[in-house]
Amino acid sequence: MPKIVDEQARRERIAEAVWAIVNHDGLHAATVRAVATECGLSTGSIQHSFPTQAALLKFAMELIVSRASERINGLAALPADEVDISHPTATVKSAAPLTVITDLLLQLLPLDQQRETEARVWAAFSTAALTQTELAPYARHMDCLLESFCSRCLQQLAPNVQPNHRALTEHAVQLHALLDGLTLHLLTNPSPDRNCQAARAIEHFLQSQANELATL
Repeated sequence: MPKIVDEQARRERIAEAVWAIVNHDGLHAATVRAVATECGLSTGSIQHSFPTQAALLKFAMELIVSRASERINGLAALPADEVDISHPTATVKSAAPLTVITDLLLQLLPLDQQRETEARVWAAFSTAALTQTELAPYARHMDCLLESFCSRCLQQLAPNVQPNHRALTEHAVQLHALLDGLTLHLLTNPSPDRNCQAARAIEHFLQSQANELATL
């Protein structure tokens, strides 16, 4: 009887091997041969699942988004059936508490080993996309997803503000920049105190923006 292969599970296993290599040696080291060795598969198996290097890296990044969405959905206090940061229309219920939105955003920061690995891969991928043209569209797409998620989080603090309101868009850009800055900050100089500072920074930002948006 032929062996049944769970292709999705294999693709995720391969992507996790990419994460491990990138985390320790950088994106340039994530060759097909190195990935095959890391996850115990043949190079032919890797190429069967991912015909090109760009396709492999793209899936590795998409899996980060998927895992982050799973964590967000796993929060006990989440006031919705599902929040998918990769879906442009997904949302949480109106007027979500500040603490809930803060917790959602903290899932995107490198505050534990899993999130640190994801953040390192994300940073390596984004940096490589500056010089590797085949990666640039994927990097821009991921960047837009994050900014859209920031916008939807802010909208929950002021549900009466229209999604396309200029102020909401501007604040989403600021929140996105804050997340990027905190991520780099925590990757380069991690500590428990800085983790707490990052959480407070996000909560203070959200509070100030909620107050401002409430006046619109």
